[in-house]
Amino acid sequence: MKELFALASRQLGRKKLRVFLIVLGIAIGVAAVIGVTSLGEGIRVQAVEQIKASHDLTTIEVSAGTEAGSITLITGSKLKAIETDEHVLFVAPYVKDSYVTQNNTYLAVKGITSEYRQIHVNLQLEKGNWFSEKGNLDEIVLGYDVAKRLSIIENLGLGDDFVAKIRLYGEEGRPKDKTAVFKIAGILKSSGDEHDNQVFVGIKEAMEKDEKNAYDGLFVKVDDPAFAASVRERIEGLGLTAHSAQDVIDEVNKLMVAVTLVLGFFSGISLVVGALMVVNTMIISVYERTKEIGLSKALGASDFDVMKMFLAECVIIGVIDGIFGDLLGIGFSMLIDLIGKPFLVSALGSELGAGLQSGSITAVTPWILTVGFAISLVLSVVSGLYPARRAARLNPLDALRQI
Repeated sequence: MKELFALASRQLGRKKLRVFLIVLGIAIGVAAVIGVTSLGEGIRVQAVEQIKASHDLTTIEVSAGTEAGSITLITGSKLKAIETDEHVLFVAPYVKDSYVTQNNTYLAVKGITSEYRQIHVNLQLEKGNWFSEKGNLDEIVLGYDVAKRLSIIENLGLGDDFVAKIRLYGEEGRPKDKTAVFKIAGILKSSGDEHDNQVFVGIKEAMEKDEKNAYDGLFVKVDDPAFAASVRERIEGLGLTAHSAQDVIDEVNKLMVAVTLVLGFFSGISLVVGALMVVNTMIISVYERTKEIGLSKALGASDFDVMKMFLAECVIIGVIDGIFGDLLGIGFSMLIDLIGKPFLVSALGSELGAGLQSGSITAVTPWILTVGFAISLVLSVVSGLYPARRAARLNPLDALRQI
């Protein structure tokens, strides 16, 4: 085997320019694939990191389950079953409702617990206090936008009482109204999300006034992101529906893998040119070495020996292609990051492009380099199969006549 590759090296050394052009053609194709793939991988990594930074991977949101037309409610027993999981730190249930003031101002009400505030740390008070779950359950806390609306329309502020109407449905779906008096105990700072338009009350009070015996949803806090998937599976085993930030990450991964594969495929078309160059060069080599092949076969070399001789040359070309292609690919990725990053950041705008400014938009991983090397090696060998087989099938008598 050592002698075979030594002979192949000497043969390639006699046609340095031709080999260089082959290597350059395939290496450029490999570099293009690596550069485009590293761009897709870099954007994927950046997107995932932004999701991780803006979402809590230890939190799972649970809602009622639906299957075969039936609804599985979040009852107290299911809540206790989730709480007893060894990796669950706490559970924050909530209920939702709609109240209307005497002046017909709509209020989106959410009954919560103190654990809910631990999940949503952006719920910070601007004025007043949170209601006490064991004290006056008629106290409420207003979201920032709701407080402004009630101040303008109802002339209500911190410490004021007001009457709200709750629409319930009795027998045969007949509507019935219930009224209640609430005191504004606190006003929240602007959170920049849906909480600005919500009103918060104690969950026990909300369920009592709305005559509910099940929760509309809950948040589950696990002790480690590594156990979030297993806890989620057990929750779904109860017939409930569970969502987490990992869902968003999975969707981003699927999308970027698909985009990267498509881009890699089209950039890999340039490898066809390199493959044709290998075929052309090896076929020319067969014609140039007809006498040598005929003499070798006359001295006892088998068809397989001749094929090995040509394929060894292809293997050497493929190895050089792979190394050179990987080095060019790394350089190409650095060039993309240097030139393409400012353009991409400006195209996305300040909000979307902010996350790309601090990191690289390309990510050259060992896996990408390994694939690039393997592509060049396999492509070189496969491209050399036909010329090698043609050389092996050469008739030694016809070859010797040319001596």
